[in-house]
Amino acid sequence: MSELITAANIDLVIEKNNEIRNEVLEQTMKLQVNPAIMKVASGPQLALLILQGFGLIQMPIEDKFWSGAIFVKSGKRIPVLNTALPRANQYFAAWHEIYHLIFDKVSFDHFIERDNTMEERKAECFAAGMLLAGVDRYFIELPEMDFVSKIFLCMSAFQATYKAVLVSLYEYAVQSENETLAKRIKEVFDLEFEDMPQRFQKLGLDDSLVKPSYVVNAASLQERIRRSKATNPELNYHKDNEEFLINIMKEISMITRKGE
Repeated sequence: MSELITAANIDLVIEKNNEIRNEVLEQTMKLQVNPAIMKVASGPQLALLILQGFGLIQMPIEDKFWSGAIFVKSGKRIPVLNTALPRANQYFAAWHEIYHLIFDKVSFDHFIERDNTMEERKAECFAAGMLLAGVDRYFIELPEMDFVSKIFLCMSAFQATYKAVLVSLYEYAVQSENETLAKRIKEVFDLEFEDMPQRFQKLGLDDSLVKPSYVVNAASLQERIRRSKATNPELNYHKDNEEFLINIMKEISMITRKGE
């Protein structure tokens, strides 16, 4: 699980980011310059398409600190996204999990605390790199308005979370020695907005970004099982995979009924 970033620890987070910046930048570039992958204009749409190739499961879980995970079964990795969180959180989590699926060589093999913590930080940086490239320039060019509204506009333009935008802007402020911007970011960093959809509406922004989708979808995994079964019908593990999927869907049904 990623660490909770606050105004109190953001400087430490930025220090960690500096340690891994070049490595993560190289990884984001591998995807961004790959014509076989970067065929979709929308970053969030592309992330979901990539995860679908791994058998993505989307399900609502009423835990605001649980954005996603990768289930490991018989050496296969199955990504899961929590659709009870706002769509912006889902998009960021999608890129986070893509890092683990494609680039993480540590977390699935052993459990060394520092290694795993740094892999989580790398996953967060990777997600920010895929979604928020250029957010500093966009922010600077916005017309004068209250600071938080500018952050909301950045969220809308880059389809990213409130804190992800602020972390990226804080990195820019530190690098450019803009103490005024850095101080202002810290002042609003820990704010929570129960009325964020209404605030988006007042700015003329699409508020679906900051609302949950509550999607329940295991079609990608079902299709993978179907194709595998059609290719190798004699193998017994297809039954195990089907039972695994049935059990997950039963759990999803129980979770969604609790929310009614």
